[in-house]
Amino acid sequence: MSRISAVCFDVFGTLIHYNGRRINPYRRLIHVEHEGQTERLPFLIRNASVAAFAEERGLSHLLPVIQRELAQELAGLQLFPEVELVLRTLRAKGKRLAVCSNVAAEYGPVVRQLLPDLNSYVLSCEVGAAKPDPVIYNTVCTSLGSRPRDVLFVGDSKRCDLHGPEAFGMQARWLDRKNGQTLVDVLNGVL
Repeated sequence: MSRISAVCFDVFGTLIHYNGRRINPYRRLIHVEHEGQTERLPFLIRNASVAAFAEERGLSHLLPVIQRELAQELAGLQLFPEVELVLRTLRAKGKRLAVCSNVAAEYGPVVRQLLPDLNSYVLSCEVGAAKPDPVIYNTVCTSLGSRPRDVLFVGDSKRCDLHGPEAFGMQARWLDRKNGQTLVDVLNGVL
């Protein structure tokens, strides 16, 4: 294993969780495409408000409900219990810290508020690319000033947080919270 100079975390399901039931207010604006596939990407790769998407889709009449659901969901976001200690420990060890997440624009400010003082925030809506697109991993490494092999990516999606970063040349670890793993478990040997 190469020396780790920086750690990049996925956000939702890794550092932040929904306190209660996930509402997913954007579901009202998603079209079902052919073969049952749902369209999701436009919300994640454009830095536009939910109001702009509703207007573009001719669904402005749904905006009061969507905005109420969005406010409720954002208010219910919170850190997993071990996150602050893990970030503090990594900082004390001189590691640069980042987050990389596929998120719609309204979630960005809450991510920054709950996770202040990181070295980098790479959000799909701001980058214009979503995991597992290599563009987003390149943005992570560039923003941290690190070579891919020196960055450890940690997250709860095998496709986006393990296989995608590894294919880009980063180190990666999968977090299986459903089976009781915490960041402390996954970062064994790094903390």
